[in-house]
Amino acid sequence: MQLEHGLISLLFAIAVVHSVSLQDSKCGYISEDQFLRMDAFAIPTEHQWLAGITYMNGQEMKLQNNGCVGVLISKRNVLAPAHCFLQYDGHVEVFSVLLGVWNKSSSLGDVSCDRNGFCVLPAQDIPVKEIAIYPEYDPLTLKHDLAVLTLQRDAQLTPNVMPICMPPPSKVNETLVGQLFVVAGLPIKDELKHKAFVHIHSRPYCQKEHSSLLSSTNTVCGYQDKSMMYHLGAPLVGIHVKMDAPLSYYLVGLLLDAKEYVDGENSVAASFLDVRPYLNFINRNADFLIVSD
Repeated sequence: MQLEHGLISLLFAIAVVHSVSLQDSKCGYISEDQFLRMDAFAIPTEHQWLAGITYMNGQEMKLQNNGCVGVLISKRNVLAPAHCFLQYDGHVEVFSVLLGVWNKSSSLGDVSCDRNGFCVLPAQDIPVKEIAIYPEYDPLTLKHDLAVLTLQRDAQLTPNVMPICMPPPSKVNETLVGQLFVVAGLPIKDELKHKAFVHIHSRPYCQKEHSSLLSSTNTVCGYQDKSMMYHLGAPLVGIHVKMDAPLSYYLVGLLLDAKEYVDGENSVAASFLDVRPYLNFINRNADFLIVSD
């Protein structure tokens, strides 16, 4: 009887894992169909945590070649590179963020539609209330290049606006080398949200092959499977798997640097800030984070 009860509980747990839908997800929604369809473009209900950095007046996205994006980690908080806000003179610039950005050329307040008539709700433009810069951030070397933004109001969660899950405890001390992750961002030379696989390599190997790529003790580097340059701050995410089913995406890092190189064909080597050493700082400055567990 005890064995039968355990088997029923196991089957029920498996059913629950497989039943996670877009409507039921609280963070890091993943669809295997969307994941396996690794086109360059990401549809609006993929990687819904991408946040565009904007000027405070909300009239222009700061997405020139040196612009930034961030990642929504709760209804009220966004992570982004610190250099997007703190300049060399120590002055902290105040921005707002755009959530639910799919087409970066769309005007604020306008519904965005593609050529086939597929339309997306206007992005949410939310002013920033506070910016917490990591205390040991160095604007000259970009070491510890991390900031936590607190928004003036909660984001409205929709099918194309959702926070990313934070790293599960089982992944906090795990090596990233040799693993495959996904980066999603706004391309510098294209309008729509894109995604790509990233293969992580060791820091010594990257330093040897790409000496000009930004590197420090808390960065990891990898190679994208698509030759696409993203705005800095693009989130790198992994997949949390439970009982052989993909449960959710979780945050791994933020894009800090990228270089194009020729290796038979044009490719991209990228450097990411590993967010795991900063979890205490993030927890102190953000509310209602959801851990993938």
